Order: sequence, then C-alpha cells, then structure tokens
Amino acid sequence: MMGRRVYNVYGDSRMLVIDSREKSQLAALVQTYAKRLNIPTNKEWIEIGDYVIGDVCFEAKSAQDFIMSIFDGRLWTQLDNMDRVYETNIVIIYGSIKDAQRISKHIKSNLTKDARDVLIHNKFLGAISKIILDTDTKPVWVPNEEQAAKIITAVAKVQPLNREIIKPRIVKRISTTDLRADVLSVIKGVSVKKADALLSDFGSIMEIGEHSAGELSRIDGIGPTIGQRIIDVLNGEEKVII
Repeated sequence: MMGRRVYNVYGDSRMLVIDSREKSQLAALVQTYAKRLNIPTNKEWIEIGDYVIGDVCFEAKSAQDFIMSIFDGRLWTQLDNMDRVYETNIVIIYGSIKDAQRISKHIKSNLTKDARDVLIHNKFLGAISKIILDTDTKPVWVPNEEQAAKIITAVAKVQPLNREIIKPRIVKRISTTDLRADVLSVIKGVSVKKADALLSDFGSIMEIGEHSAGELSRIDGIGPTIGQRIIDVLNGEEKVII
C-alpha cells in the first residue's frame, strides 16, 4: 500500500473524509449538505471506503455499480476489508433495480433480455439479503444521490466522539433441542442453522474452536469475519459480552 493511506478511527472523528477519487454528483452533494450542517470535510485518498467519519465507513454505489460488483465478486471483498478496519460499516445503494437492469446487455449470456432482467432483479435483492444476514455491514437503499447524500451527512452529524451505544436491556434467550447449538447461536452472526451446520461438520464445540477462521468459512453463510469471531469467542480468555 505504498503511497496510500488507510483512514481509520484514529483520525479526527468530527471530520468527514471523502475519497479524493470521488468525482461524482454524490460527492458534490455530500459536500453541499455537509457545509449546511457545519460538518468539516476533507478530500484525501482513502484506501478502503468512499466516505469516512471517525469509526464509521460508507461504501457508496449506484444501482449499476452495485449489481456489477455482485457479478464480479468485488462487493464481498470490499465489505470484508471495511469490516477489518472500521467499527461501523454502511453500504449505501442509490438508484432503482430498473437502473441496474440497464447493464443487462453487458452480461455475457445466452439468456434473453427479459431473462437477464429477472436475473439482475434476483441478484440485486439477494445480495442485499445476504448483506443483512451474513455480514455486520448495514445496507441502505435509497432512490437517488440526493437521498444518499442526506443519509451520509445525517450520520456524520450525529456521530460525535465517544457517542453512547444504546444496548437492549433484555437479551432474547435462544432455545433449541441442542444446548451446543444454543451456545453457538448466541455469537453474533451465527444462526441456529449455521450452528447446526458447524456441529454437523466439526463434531463438537471444542473441535470448532481448534480450527481456523478459514476452515470455518467452508460452512455456507460463515465468512472470514464471522469465522474469526467464533474463534475469538471460543478461545478468548476475557469476558465476552453478548
């Protein structure tokens, strides 16, 4: 990464940093709304993400860019990199599925245009669902750049230094017929279905903890981030708060 800078939580938490490569209408709107809200901004090279304030990172994608990043697999790498660097990650998508379907002619396939449109529709919604279920990233889908800019600057406005994190007062107890699955399901990102798959594949909680995050990632729906979280919880010596 020589010559590049990764902006992270150690920067000025009041400064909204915009990737210097962002020349879009969205970037201009973000600067306009930030000025109205008295949010200081700065443009500089950000290695990961498009907009950053403190420990919050935004990856902004037009509907067309979003669907293209799904087809080429780039989206999942970007989200994983964001999760490694920032505490709070948001992918903001602006535009409609109809906008995304305009790239159908660029898809190499023997399918008809109508069939390609259906494929894009399903891929688009499927990816948002996967982000919700399988990652710690928050997806936000808005109709246009203006709404995206308003969301980004609204978050920047209410993201003060050392903000209080509101936690639920009651934690729902998970109960299955297998106490081992109950234990695993308490870990963030691990559903009962994933817990059952882990136990079926590895045999016991002890054996799960003896494997690497990469080995756990072979279970459907468990990526490197969730896999590492499982390892940390099962092998950590410090108190774990759920």
